[in-house]
Amino acid sequence: MRVLESAALPEGATAVVRVDGRDVALARVEGRVYALDNTCPHRGGSLGNGDLQGHHLYCPQHAWCFDVRTGEAFFPAGSRVACFDVKEEDGAIFVVSRGRDGAVPGALPQGG
Repeated sequence: MRVLESAALPEGATAVVRVDGRDVALARVEGRVYALDNTCPHRGGSLGNGDLQGHHLYCPQHAWCFDVRTGEAFFPAGSRVACFDVKEEDGAIFVVSRGRDGAVPGALPQGG
């Protein structure tokens, strides 16, 4: 699903887009776009509105930290959010509406 123009997500930026009725966080790191479930499993914070430092995306509410490449948490260990395949072509960003493991956004087991 086409979600955003490529130019709207510069290096080091994040955005929140809707994919099949769910919020998905986008992040551009080292020229590549990553997509993960926007909802932090702790208290529901918007990850796409958090602080991006390299591949680390921090929830704006309580600083839970997730790897944008895998969805796995650095803190607290064992938590995770779903990730989604991204394709960029013809100046646009496309996100597959199901997670890499076939899960819908937010449906992966989450700790914490």
